[in-house]
Amino acid sequence: MCGHEPSSGLYFEILGSAPAELPFLFVHGGGASGACFRATPDGRQGWADRLAERGEEVWVTDWPGCGRSGGRDPLAVGYAELVDGYVRLLGDLVARPVRIVCHSMAGAVVWKVVERCPQLVRSVLAVAASYPGNLAPPSELVSDNGTVVRLRFAASGLVFEVRRDRLYHYSDGYIDDQALAGSTRFPRALIAAFRAGLLGIPPRAILQRLGHDGGLPRVERTEAFKGLRVLYLTGTEDPAHTREIDSATVELLRSWGAEADLLFLADRGIDGNGHFLFLEENSDELLDLALDELGG
Repeated sequence: MCGHEPSSGLYFEILGSAPAELPFLFVHGGGASGACFRATPDGRQGWADRLAERGEEVWVTDWPGCGRSGGRDPLAVGYAELVDGYVRLLGDLVARPVRIVCHSMAGAVVWKVVERCPQLVRSVLAVAASYPGNLAPPSELVSDNGTVVRLRFAASGLVFEVRRDRLYHYSDGYIDDQALAGSTRFPRALIAAFRAGLLGIPPRAILQRLGHDGGLPRVERTEAFKGLRVLYLTGTEDPAHTREIDSATVELLRSWGAEADLLFLADRGIDGNGHFLFLEENSDELLDLALDELGG
């Protein structure tokens, strides 16, 4: 089945044959929709469908203001609106604890969701996911004329140009130098297919991710993380998610009481993965490895 959370317009679809005590909730990153977890560019089943085929209940979502979600002006959507939508989805519709799988920009959404409703999040598989605002360094402001903002992203050094009056679409520079970068696991012949699935990002949200317009949301009630199981999954070819960057996030979560670990793939003899691990040629292997490590 599928539907929309009425207060935020957030779109969801439910895969699997029967309600489960502990469903999975997939939260995509910037420029994507829940469809990125349904299939890979080379035509294989995505992570969500693989889990549903195993008998799991899986909720696949689109951010408020993005993809198939409705009822919102995307130019008015920032991280606060994204968090509110997922809090309402969990509290009013799922109404059970979940295992969250989040990617990239969604990390900062999920850490605030944990803070606001810790009783509804059992574990988090953070796939190259963003840190909370507590750790986020400010980006270098290159220029801002009120409409067009140019920022140098602290993590990768890449310059982003964002217009406040329209959705942001990833540049070729982002695709080549940050999303795929040195990945040897992404099928380069399918870059056009990958690009065809990318969507616009609300400008407020991308500016906040880059450390502008207030930056990423900070976690204030850190006690909400006590006992939370978190696994960070990180490849070797992601310039915005190096071992050092994601290790710092894991250590912060541990300091808040989370049972957090970093699964840096090189430590398991797996090299060559970039930012979109669930779309790469060894995605099936990575899902099995991550779930085994995550436990529960």
